[in-house]
Amino acid sequence: MKTSLTSRPATTQTRTALYLRALLLGGLAIAGSAGAALAQSAPSVKAKQADAQGLWLTVENPAQQRVQMQVMALDHGVCLVNAVNHRASYGSKLNFGGVPTGQYAVLLRVGKEQYRYSVDVQGKAQTTISVRELTPAKSPEAVAAVIR
Repeated sequence: MKTSLTSRPATTQTRTALYLRALLLGGLAIAGSAGAALAQSAPSVKAKQADAQGLWLTVENPAQQRVQMQVMALDHGVCLVNAVNHRASYGSKLNFGGVPTGQYAVLLRVGKEQYRYSVDVQGKAQTTISVRELTPAKSPEAVAAVIR
């Protein structure tokens, strides 16, 4: 038995189905890459208490937006640190060992996003800081507390 392999002319239904399939696959590919690009450009801010006196701040900023970090002494209304950069990755260790007992605020602005951490410095003989993240969380959440 002989089998003849000849191509048949494509019907309108076949062409439409092929066109829709290509359009759907292309749309899925574009949507997937756009989602990955958005996920990569979103900033990531983390605060971790390094020891009894120090606080580590790290910012992953793939879009290289403006990052401003301020440390405010709330009891005196004084700005102790005001740093600005546009790096894709930024980290800083804040040492509260030499500051007077009191309330401090660490303010981070990454583009339009704002983050605020409250730092309580307790006593010179026994240096203790406790850190709470005030924003963007809806309720205060303890990040870390260390007593030395």
